[in-house]
Amino acid sequence: MTGERVKNKTMFIRAVTAMLITALVFVAAACGGGGGGSSSDGPSITVSSKKFTEQILLGEMYAQAFEDEGYNVERKLDLGSEQVMDKSLQDGTIDVYPEYTGTAYVAILKKPPESYPKSAEETYRQVAKFYKNRKDTPMQMLEPAPFENNYGIVMLSKEANERGIENLDDLAAQSDELVFSSYSEFQNRSDGYKNMQDSYPELDFKDIKIVNDLGIRYKALAEGEADVGIGFTTDGQLASPELKVIEDNKDIWPKYYPAPVITQEFLDKNPDAKKILNEVSASLDADKMRELNGAVDLEQEDPEDVAQGHLEDAGIIE
Repeated sequence: MTGERVKNKTMFIRAVTAMLITALVFVAAACGGGGGGSSSDGPSITVSSKKFTEQILLGEMYAQAFEDEGYNVERKLDLGSEQVMDKSLQDGTIDVYPEYTGTAYVAILKKPPESYPKSAEETYRQVAKFYKNRKDTPMQMLEPAPFENNYGIVMLSKEANERGIENLDDLAAQSDELVFSSYSEFQNRSDGYKNMQDSYPELDFKDIKIVNDLGIRYKALAEGEADVGIGFTTDGQLASPELKVIEDNKDIWPKYYPAPVITQEFLDKNPDAKKILNEVSASLDADKMRELNGAVDLEQEDPEDVAQGHLEDAGIIE
């Protein structure tokens, strides 16, 4: 009887050991230890964006929308200027990024201020035509989102109202008493400060302070270190009644509507990409974009979480 018990116990131990080994093999395979990886079998795409909050949010929304449709997404967000983005599209480093119609018109097509179209539709038409017909790397600018993000010349509402400043002519007339908080790119772009001075000849600020961080420019206004600042009309900060955007009464800037720019080669291989991106663009308006930008810039939320929350609310992802 004793020998039989030993034999049964040995068989039991061997069986349990075999089960444990089998289980470990499955766990290792599930963790990628077998070399299979965790990516899906869907197509791959590299999504990118420029270096500010709205761009990062738009890029993140594109990325999550593609992932929801089974794409393998590589993110290269916060990458660089429009020139860097355009070159990256041409050399195949990225497949898609959000661009503004007016920015493309000025910085990619290199059109002068006197040629700026007066309508959003004409701006988009000319830019989309350029991308489609370029000989080096054909691209498409897809449908723009239904909102504009233009330059916003900003003052504290109290000071602007006390000075009776409503538009840029009013501002130009008093500019020699005021300090302007700007940033490097605005001072150097053809549609930026030079365009303002050419259009409003009286404009001559007492001092110009270069502050490249958007949040610090708003802080400089709040703390009285500057009287006038340059922001963007979908900044979350502009939801505050304490800030006032000074009217551009001569309509000196082109129209800046955000739209995905994507290579034709990628679209030819993945025709569903157009529907995915257009759905994201159509889900946004100026108020919503200002709210999303504010969640990141003012409430310090993670852009990934903010993008996900919007896409879920809009029914684009589950």
